[in-house]
Amino acid sequence: MQAAADDSPRHMAWQQFGVRRMNATGIGGDQEALIRLAGSAPRATGRRVLFIQRRAAKASSACQRPSRHLLGTRYDEDTQSMTITGGLARARRIAASLSIILVFGAVLTRPIESAAAQNSPAKRTPAQGAGGTQAIGAQMKNAIALTRGGKFDAGYAQLLAALDAADRLDDAQFVMEQYFDATAALRAVKRDDLAEKLFVRAFKGKAAAQSPPGSADVLLMYAILISDHARIAEAVPLYMKAIAAFNAYWGEGSEESLIANDKLAVALSANGSAASATNLGRHNFELSEKALGPDHRTTWKLANNYADMLREIGAPAKALELDLFAIEKRARHYGENHLNTLVTVNNAGQDFLNLGRFDDARRYFRRHRAIATVLAPKDPSFAGQADAWLFYTDMLASGDAAMPPADLARLEAIVANEENFADFLRIKAAVLAAGQRERRGERDAGMQLRETALAISTRAFTAQHPLSFEIKLGIATALIADDPNRAVRAFTALDREMFDWMKREVGTAGDRAVAEAIRAHADHLLFAFGRFATGAGSSVAQPAFAAAVLRWKTLGGGDATALRRLETQMADKDEETATLLRASLRLNGEKQELFSSGNIDDWARSVWQRQDAAEKALNKRLDAIGAKLPQDPIRPSQLLAPQEAVINYFITRQWKADRQSKEPLSATVLYAIVETATSEPRVVDLGDPGRMVDSGVRTEIARLRTTRTAAPDPDAKERDDRTPDDRALGSKGRFQNLRTRLFAPLEPLLKDKTTLYVVPDGFLFAVPFSLLPGADGGLLEDRTTIRMLTSPDALIAIHAREKLDRTGAMLLAGGIEYGQPGPMPLPGTKTEIEAIAKLARARGAPVEMLTGRGVSEAALREAISKARIAHLATHGFYHDSTASGLDTLWQSGIVLSGAGDSRFPLHDDKDGYLYAFEVMDWDLSGLDLLVLSACETGRGDESFVSGLRGLPTALGIAGARRALLTLWPVADEGTANFTVRFYEHLAEGLTYSDALRQTRRDARDGKVAGAKDASVWAAFVLFEG
Repeated sequence: MQAAADDSPRHMAWQQFGVRRMNATGIGGDQEALIRLAGSAPRATGRRVLFIQRRAAKASSACQRPSRHLLGTRYDEDTQSMTITGGLARARRIAASLSIILVFGAVLTRPIESAAAQNSPAKRTPAQGAGGTQAIGAQMKNAIALTRGGKFDAGYAQLLAALDAADRLDDAQFVMEQYFDATAALRAVKRDDLAEKLFVRAFKGKAAAQSPPGSADVLLMYAILISDHARIAEAVPLYMKAIAAFNAYWGEGSEESLIANDKLAVALSANGSAASATNLGRHNFELSEKALGPDHRTTWKLANNYADMLREIGAPAKALELDLFAIEKRARHYGENHLNTLVTVNNAGQDFLNLGRFDDARRYFRRHRAIATVLAPKDPSFAGQADAWLFYTDMLASGDAAMPPADLARLEAIVANEENFADFLRIKAAVLAAGQRERRGERDAGMQLRETALAISTRAFTAQHPLSFEIKLGIATALIADDPNRAVRAFTALDREMFDWMKREVGTAGDRAVAEAIRAHADHLLFAFGRFATGAGSSVAQPAFAAAVLRWKTLGGGDATALRRLETQMADKDEETATLLRASLRLNGEKQELFSSGNIDDWARSVWQRQDAAEKALNKRLDAIGAKLPQDPIRPSQLLAPQEAVINYFITRQWKADRQSKEPLSATVLYAIVETATSEPRVVDLGDPGRMVDSGVRTEIARLRTTRTAAPDPDAKERDDRTPDDRALGSKGRFQNLRTRLFAPLEPLLKDKTTLYVVPDGFLFAVPFSLLPGADGGLLEDRTTIRMLTSPDALIAIHAREKLDRTGAMLLAGGIEYGQPGPMPLPGTKTEIEAIAKLARARGAPVEMLTGRGVSEAALREAISKARIAHLATHGFYHDSTASGLDTLWQSGIVLSGAGDSRFPLHDDKDGYLYAFEVMDWDLSGLDLLVLSACETGRGDESFVSGLRGLPTALGIAGARRALLTLWPVADEGTANFTVRFYEHLAEGLTYSDALRQTRRDARDGKVAGAKDASVWAAFVLFEG
């Protein structure tokens, strides 16, 4: 068996401050880390540290010199509770600091001297000069013994004397090692105040100025101390500097660098930055696999830490993969009956438990019990912990059945036993016991247990942590029965706290699994809040829930609402400021989209840099003109005329524990929130959206998506010989049921309203609202103007530039020559744009046309920046991202000149394919209207951030005010004639929305050649905002 790389005495001592809650969520960690808790760092004991860790600490030796192999598992330090206001402010500072890591990597605030940077691992030995190093070392050793032996004053005086003597030496490495040992000794006796003073002193001295290798150790210890005291904004730059030093001395993939990065991830996690920490944990594990290999012990430890972070954010399936990997490696290396194997076996048991796989959880906890029996002579508590986990599993698996009094008493005894059981188990036991007390009618006792769970979680994991949020949601839900008003306040407070936390976390998610885990926490809050708002507490909860939905549906833009409001005020008054506001709005949305989808690469970092620069430029301009972003909230009702209403559809979801399963949702509910200028928002429960679209509607939408021409296909196996009128009637009939479920329940709230602003969610983006029947036998839009908004924010500028600028520049692209082999030519598109150009020139508007081989990305991007209207007639495409695994924004787009048959999505302005991902980075803020006369340009995947991910998302982020898109493939001839008629109505002075509505009527009346079938006129949808 290979000797451990981290068994040296110095390494053991170093790690007494480098082990994080191994595991507050269970056992975590491994034996090498456990024995390094000698002297217990401040705030670790009795909280996040498991009993076996404290037992191991008692058996460990006193402080000894740590090696530079900074290996171990997660740091087990507590963090102070954050108030909502103070905590969020600190959270923002964390995010700001972390952005430096994500964008630039680890950056030194002061460069390391090249000579020091060339030190090799072979030269990592303490200085042994004859000028007193041995005497000073002996003096320091004696000082530490006195300090830790109860004679603090004498020991501390001698410690300072040893440092004074060391500072006079020229051996920088030796000096930094003395500071390391001195600060470690002070931390061991809980005198962090004095340790911090020594850290400050160390980095003011001449030794630190020479940047010896030992300074990296001291920097990391300094960072850990600061983060232990919840000063994470100060700690992050210290961690970064330490990481940069380790990288310079021993390489980015070295054990030293990997563990330093791991300490930063652990500190971020401990301070509530779950997504950032988890991403860094993933990076560390993956880098260790590549640099050190999957069979290296450090790789297993980093897998353990990464799995621990995933468990904390609620991603047990992903954590289980890592824990099973670690079990296989550790059992082979250490043997079955070893503490390290026991640790990972317990972790896997927790994963199965979290997934609801109770039999598997029992199997692993019994395996834990068997190992514990062998290890009993070393510590008999291991077996007791296994028994507690087995008991809790049995109680949880029994569901809502009433527990025998003895079992409930045992469960509550686990909650009270801080010394012997992990915080995670105590929290879960408290929540389970609370439910039992409440079902017995003992609501006060139940609430006390929930508050105990919250106190433990806040102390162990911080107030802004997924586990703390889960407990707060349980408290809010429990209040509904006794005090609805107090429940509303609890839901509202939790909603605001989670929203600010989620806004930061989604923006730094950088990983699909992380983003989905974070999404699930928000979904569970909104699911419970929605049930409350439409249940017994509806009268008091509905306005609060409506306000929450409004916040969550604008999550993608971060501060988009404030930016959009001020831009609307500044437009046509201060173009310089308005331009800066549009740039910030665009780049903020693009950054949010990139980081929430996991696309953290060089491109994403460049976007972050540009967004940061744009924000600074905007702030400078606002300071110069004395303007501020509006802070007061604005409701849709404040933006509506008396005859208008907004219908904000919103889907809430309840996820299963295993979100990676084929059917990850346990329940979904569709709500419609109706607001008018004179009434409070009303929330209507429309039921399960999965049952909203029946088989008839699905069949009709499928027919529309496969009908590419107005005339039947003579070669089709099943011919549809109905006339366009008959097919339209058939469509209307099949959509009657959808109208009954989607719209009819809202009609009592919409009396006398002639304009409806509809904000879809999820699958509703793909529903052709123009086909919904009205109450009088016609279509709904015959009597009502329906305007589709991409977000509620679109109302802010809904009436800005909503008619054709008669002299505004127009860009037309069509008649494109594709590659050979390549997409099928569309000769009708050349005729289409020529007809539109004729109309534009007749009113005196400048026209630029791109045709043939001249429709490249570069040419299009340059021309579109000068246009008010852009009309692109070409092929469009959309592919479901599920099968390919590719991001949806790389699965939708349009086809340009030279495109061939095969394509691999990438940033390439010469490949002939313009993907939504690429469009998102364009500046389309000068466009009043973008028409994509192409197939399926209005489709996409459901998105937590924006409701839909696809071309509509990309065009909205890029700043286009409106986009006329299609929901399915459309006939070439019908499309051309339909869009020409649309422009004719615009030239008559109709608004964009009214022009589309009138064009549909003309098509249905047979006034537009080739467009009478609903497969043509119903395909077009105008998304605004």
